[in-house]
Amino acid sequence: MTHSIPPRISELPSFSLPSYCTIELTHRIPLITVEHHEQQLATVSVVSHYGAAYDTVWGETNCMVHLLNKGTRHNGITYNAQDIAERIDSTGGSISLSCSFDSISIQLSILPEFLSTGLDVLCEILQYPSFPADELERLRQQMLVEIEQANNDPAYLASIAFTQGIFHNEPYGHPVIGTLTTLQLLNQDTCTTAYQRSIHPSCMFAVAAGNVCTERLKDELNARLCFADAPIASPILPQTQQSAKPSPTVVLIEKAHAVQTALRIGFRTIHRSHPDYIALKFLNTILGGSFISRLNYKLREEKGYTYGVHSIIDARKYASVLTIQTHVSNDVVDCAVHDILSEIERLRVEPVTDEELETTRHYMIGTFLLRTETPSQVASLLSTLHLYGLSDTYYTEYIDELASITKERLFEVQQRHLLTDTIVIAASGNIELLESKLRNFGTIRIVDTHGTLLPS
Repeated sequence: MTHSIPPRISELPSFSLPSYCTIELTHRIPLITVEHHEQQLATVSVVSHYGAAYDTVWGETNCMVHLLNKGTRHNGITYNAQDIAERIDSTGGSISLSCSFDSISIQLSILPEFLSTGLDVLCEILQYPSFPADELERLRQQMLVEIEQANNDPAYLASIAFTQGIFHNEPYGHPVIGTLTTLQLLNQDTCTTAYQRSIHPSCMFAVAAGNVCTERLKDELNARLCFADAPIASPILPQTQQSAKPSPTVVLIEKAHAVQTALRIGFRTIHRSHPDYIALKFLNTILGGSFISRLNYKLREEKGYTYGVHSIIDARKYASVLTIQTHVSNDVVDCAVHDILSEIERLRVEPVTDEELETTRHYMIGTFLLRTETPSQVASLLSTLHLYGLSDTYYTEYIDELASITKERLFEVQQRHLLTDTIVIAASGNIELLESKLRNFGTIRIVDTHGTLLPS
């Protein structure tokens, strides 16, 4: 195997996170700050541990989050979406809202001289949303259009099929945005339910970075956070048991007239707190996690099946999945799947080479260090530690393990975790063609475009 080898770090570094502070706000809400007064902006994020995995109606948490800044009501004063937008726009700042399976986040970015005004708006939409009916209907229509457009994307369809193959009837077994069917069920009551579950001091923390003063920010937030002190019961995941998958499964979804097949191939694996997780990330980088990976060499350079193939470990709070993603021509889809499975098996049974060991070691350390250059990046890393319950020394230990890992250690992990007995192969394209090409790789299942796994 010949590659263009990226430059290596001349001396492997030790690492510790830049200086940060952790204090407690009112209601025992943790506040993590990364002060850097040379920065022009201040960013303040409020994060909740309860994201879309807790949906009782698919899409309710995402809908609730994106309605937070569309209207508030408190002490007889009402602000509509335009009022809120004008208040924050007048400062040159912005508020962004996001929802994932494991968390939701409301982030304020603003010049420090306007921080008080920005915090007024942030805390108001956080505590007093009104979920106006007209804004809910407007958002529903936007999301319906978004899903309709996404249903024309082969990669999106393959991800829907893969999700059903991996997480059917589990908390991660639906799109964060919901589906065309479940969006019709959303109303002010479902938004209120999602809000009461997710926006509460017991499940939140705050992270700030840039041109902020920890003590001033603490005082400002404490003056504005007025949640009721009544405790709430921790929400329970709708379902947490992995579905039994005794053999490989092929999950297909129709994409009419497709000249290419979008592929998602993967299997459940270990959580990020597992002692073998860092070593497995190392192996994934060799397999498909960089441009010079084995899969990219095999499928792109040697076979010419694809413009690119990539693998990741999607490590969520309650499950982790190693996923391989690519697009290939319809006529070679079976060959591409065979080669992908062969490369996984080869990595399971053969030690990596000295060149792969050293190149991957330097690549992973270098790319990680690039993620620690700004206060916002450091704050993001700290947020990950808090969200997933990792130790304060996790990143130091991460770099130390990358710097010292051996082929012998990797080989133990290869044999232990690169097991494909329950692998899921998901594909979008012409189902009749795909069935004929892929039936020898596992039990065929079909998913419709609403994300429903049809009976076998």
